[in-house]
Parts: sequence; structure tokens; C-alpha cells
Amino acid sequence: MSALAEPEALLGDLAAAPEDDALRERAAIALEQRGRHREAVELLGTLTNLTAHDGPTLPCLCRRCLDPERIEAEADGVRFTRRFAVARGRVLYYWAPIEIADSPGLARSVRARLDRRLARRPG
Repeated sequence: MSALAEPEALLGDLAAAPEDDALRERAAIALEQRGRHREAVELLGTLTNLTAHDGPTLPCLCRRCLDPERIEAEADGVRFTRRFAVARGRVLYYWAPIEIADSPGLARSVRARLDRRLARRPG
């Protein structure tokens, strides 16, 4: 794993460019990597949470149900960790199996698909 980005430096950069979704996502990831989960969720709270209300297999990640401190869950003997993708002023939270959660390909794929779907939306 590469060196962890410093959240404070990223947050300083974000203060100068608050509309930069990629920077906001990197800052939130840096906070998460340091166990500052509530701060990461609060930082992403300015974005529209697209996560639909769901359940009961895994804890729901919609705006109303999201527990900032709940970053892991288990279902049918499989352990999951919470991840998110940011695109076009929106955030999508999702559960990923722990074994693949940190795969750069997974994060890139979710973000790219989210961006493509949002690009097709009117307005």
C-alpha cells in the first residue's frame, strides 16, 4: 500500500476548491484510513447520497440510516467493509467483501459506472 495521504493537507486544499469532487473523495478516504469515520461521512455530507434504503441482509447505507461509525458488517459468513464512490456532486456508499475492498480496480469500476449513469441523466 502506498503512503497514506495527510487528511489535513487535503482538507486545506479542499477549502480552496470546495467543488472538487475528486479532492473531496481523496480527503474522505484519507480520514477513513486514519479511523476518522465520522469526519469522513460529514465531509461527504455536502454531496447527495444516492444510496437507496436497503436491508435487512446488511446495514442500510442510505442518508437516513447511515451510521458513520459502522464500517464493517457480516452476512452469511462473509465480512464486508463500507466503501464509497463520488461523482458529479453525489456519493454512493456500498458494502464490499473485505478481501477485495481495497482493490483499486473495484473503486475505479464503481466510480466509473456511477459517473456514466449520472452523465446520462438529464439536467
